[in-house]
Amino acid sequence: MFRKRSTKGEVQTEYSCSIRFLDDSEPIQLNFKKDTLGQWLFDRVCEKLSLVEKDYFGLRYVDAEKQRHWLDPLKTVYKQLKGVNPMVLCFRVKFYPEDPMKLHEEITRYYLYLQLRRDLHHGRLLCSPQDAVHLASYIVQSEVGDYDPQDHPPGYITAFKMLPKQNAKMEEQIQELHKTLKGQVPAEAESNFLKKAAVLDTYGVDPHQVKDQRGDQLYLGVTHQGIMTFRGSRRTQLHKWNQIRRIAYEAKMFIVHVNVAEEEDAANAKKRKKEKQQQPHGYKCLTVGACKYLWRCAVEQQLFFTLASSCNAPKLKSGGTLFSRGSKFRFSGRCQVEALSASENIKRSEPKFPRTNSLPNFSRNKHASESKSSTLNTSIMSEPVPEDRRRYNVYLAPSRRAQGMAEETPNQSFEITPTEAAVDVPGNAFGAQTSSLIVPESPVLKAPLAAEEKFDMQKVQAVSASAPGQKTPVNGSVPVDPSFLETSTDSMPSYQPNMTMDDDEEDDKTPKPSLDEQIKQLEQQYEKITSDQNHITPGGKVGASPKAAPASTGTSKSPPKSSMCATCCKVLTYSILFAVLLMAVTVVVLFYTKLDHPLLDEGRKQLQFLEPVKHYIDDSVEAIASKFK
Repeated sequence: MFRKRSTKGEVQTEYSCSIRFLDDSEPIQLNFKKDTLGQWLFDRVCEKLSLVEKDYFGLRYVDAEKQRHWLDPLKTVYKQLKGVNPMVLCFRVKFYPEDPMKLHEEITRYYLYLQLRRDLHHGRLLCSPQDAVHLASYIVQSEVGDYDPQDHPPGYITAFKMLPKQNAKMEEQIQELHKTLKGQVPAEAESNFLKKAAVLDTYGVDPHQVKDQRGDQLYLGVTHQGIMTFRGSRRTQLHKWNQIRRIAYEAKMFIVHVNVAEEEDAANAKKRKKEKQQQPHGYKCLTVGACKYLWRCAVEQQLFFTLASSCNAPKLKSGGTLFSRGSKFRFSGRCQVEALSASENIKRSEPKFPRTNSLPNFSRNKHASESKSSTLNTSIMSEPVPEDRRRYNVYLAPSRRAQGMAEETPNQSFEITPTEAAVDVPGNAFGAQTSSLIVPESPVLKAPLAAEEKFDMQKVQAVSASAPGQKTPVNGSVPVDPSFLETSTDSMPSYQPNMTMDDDEEDDKTPKPSLDEQIKQLEQQYEKITSDQNHITPGGKVGASPKAAPASTGTSKSPPKSSMCATCCKVLTYSILFAVLLMAVTVVVLFYTKLDHPLLDEGRKQLQFLEPVKHYIDDSVEAIASKFK
């Protein structure tokens, strides 16, 4: 009765959204109506990509508050993208399979390879420098083919930005390993890349920035193994799915209830009994929206990797309080067991697809082994990535910038963009630095903070004892010899993923300010602030000093702090006043009006026991009125 009836014109109105892909090719435009479900839009994208094993992928977008969301296939696209401007969705891997080689089709493994290549480039796929060099060599082999001294002059690896802290020594190692991969076709090199990446601890980790009970920052990841935490350069905790009993969230607090087996001595028993106790682990997120997104990701990953059938998926709810409904989650789609079973029934021939190249000017060298499969011959890059949509650009350190430009061949045009970065993780909410990806040639090591949780000591790298004469550690720092920093390449770097975002980028055609322009803008802002503080008053006196100016202007107002208790008391007071007012109106209508209605007559009969109260009120009113007379 109270539902707003939508006209036929509103239902037939079409809206347009952009879809971006993993290879950063030209985005496509898809139209949808007001009643179009998310599943329909996702199916159209998979048809465009000739993808059948689509259970591992999804569409992700960023709302107006810079919070990421996965497109829900059971809800309408219009309802989810309402308020999002521009309407941009990114095709990404949602569930990283436990064994990538169990994927049936090569095109599915290729899209997983593209996602992992992005993770490695942006620091989400943390690994030792030795493993990073091996992964980068597979990328080069897949993109340019076999090593040829004529086509690949010294320093050609510099053109590929594959690692977050890539330096000259690592590029030399990548070049030497590339020479040993002769004969591997792109599909074989990508398979070796997937096998190497699948055994890493950070495989499939989409980092969520949280804080523990002490307030220390750490990263939380949700994978096929379970929920894990990273602090510094190591994984400190791993809660496997079979140990997790319940996942919930309350406001900004993400809570994981884990079953802990404890041994207790029985009073009259010789054997020890194992009793499972539930122990909660809490992690504080930066915002309520980030905590809700983390909760939805965690429960969806748990159901996907643990359910035997999607028909048995339970309906989950969390985050509800006395005055809020909370969040509900209903699992949609197939679980991993069903997805693998459906992959075995695929009967079509391998689809032909083009492999995109991050640097189109590098031609792929063909070799005899490429004739083994007709699919591989047709999957070589046919159309280069447009310049305005290319993400894997050349980033040269200042000390090697001149050298790279001197070695540039006439047929190669390298784009030097020291400040551009594209990552899937939001950065405005976390306050991460996104100005540059240029790093010094020697990695700077930071000792990780001591973890309060339990962790596997076998995976922690041993740190050599400090030599005599070195300073004692201060605030958890480990004194390290500077020569060690210059020569060491096997030490595990700290897990510091690039916290910028490519899901909410503006149009790539808009010019971005360079570093010099940003410095000039900062100088102009500083001069403006200084001039405002030293302004001349109407009486002819110079204004207050810069230190006292902020206090005299009165423009900075601290926002009021509202607590949950004050809100509850205010709502309770309003509820009581409303109830009293409603009772008073009901009494007046029943006893002091002559309205004739069956409902009012029935109410008067039921409330006859209140006649003495009515007479007492009448006598009191008459007594008060007589005094005034």
